Amino acid sequence: MTELLFREDPYTRSCNATITAINDRGGVELDRTVFYPTGGGQPG
Repeated sequence: MTELLFREDPYTRSCNATITAINDRGGVELDRTVFYPTGGGQPG
């Protein structure tokens, strides 16, 4: 499960992360992220 750092601090701009998976199209899955989900922004 990816750790969603933006929930703790929405102003976080960077972090260290480890690649946990790479899909067939070259997309990567990380163990942590500062990015909001693609579904419309910050969760309510």
